[in-house]
Amino acid sequence: MIGVHNIGKHLGGWAPVALGLLLLVGCGRVITPVPLPTPTLGPAATPAGALPSNTTPTLPASAFVTPMPPTPTFTPSPSPTPVFHYVVEGDTLFGIAIQYGITVEALTYANSIAVDDYLRIGQALIIPLEVPDPQAEMEIIEPVGNLILPTPTPQPLEIVGVSLATTAVGGLRCMGEVRNTLAEPVTNLQIQAALVDAAGNPIVTNTALAPVDYLPAGKAAPFSILFSDPPPGIADVRVALLRGETLSAITAGFTPLAVSAVEGSVSGPQYRVAGSVMNDAGVAVERVTVVITLYDQAERVIGYRQAVLENGRQVAAGESLGFSLLITPQGIEEPGSFQVLVWGTRIG
Repeated sequence: MIGVHNIGKHLGGWAPVALGLLLLVGCGRVITPVPLPTPTLGPAATPAGALPSNTTPTLPASAFVTPMPPTPTFTPSPSPTPVFHYVVEGDTLFGIAIQYGITVEALTYANSIAVDDYLRIGQALIIPLEVPDPQAEMEIIEPVGNLILPTPTPQPLEIVGVSLATTAVGGLRCMGEVRNTLAEPVTNLQIQAALVDAAGNPIVTNTALAPVDYLPAGKAAPFSILFSDPPPGIADVRVALLRGETLSAITAGFTPLAVSAVEGSVSGPQYRVAGSVMNDAGVAVERVTVVITLYDQAERVIGYRQAVLENGRQVAAGESLGFSLLITPQGIEEPGSFQVLVWGTRIG
């Protein structure tokens, strides 16, 4: 269950401090794969039956000496430099796999782990980036961002509440949310933001995953895309949805959970949201995750936070968990409302 709350009555004084957003994104950080060495092309092969341009006249057989066979030269095949992802709080195998454009099966096989294994903060995971076989017939795929696999056609979802603000160190941060306009839940939401000039021409683009694994119908998932060193001449931002999928066999275990007794209040330069999560799924769940989104008076996203409660432990049917989270909003405007999304993964 998801709650949207008006918090005007809870607001006290607000410290006019512009702080950056604390991000705990379910997908983890991206390690840029090291490019493979470009092979050196040799001379073009001479067609069968044709003579090279520098062919000398034919000599009698007596003029030739039987040559020594050449010593075979071992040429090692190029291999990719291993790419590692270091687990941070909120990471999931599914989110990491999508971040690097690989399958969960490939990720678990490369690291000799199971899908239901717990990840440890700081754990190094090998990202299995395959070297293409030049002899294989392959479909040419135009890469999108840092994705390796083809991007599926996203579901018709809405991008709303977009804002663009300058950070304290001179960067630009685009925030907004994806609203699920379908009659069923969606997952794997990837967004692309493009900074454009006054004529609407894109200058630089960046992508991010929304920190929500399970987005029910009619609800919205926040996102944040940072441009740490934007070029001059930026006039606006354009945002598009790259991925947005209905639940599959991998994500079918996600289930929404009920929230109650939710309250919000100013806590210095931050905002605190506290409440209780009830496992009303009828079965045990694990990795209970909370995402809290803050909005300004115009209902634009100004901050969010994702947290996995109690290290993702198993929660029995009917059991409750409390939470109390601090969120740092963007800018100096007081939040006008907030939303709480909660889900867990069914066991068995």
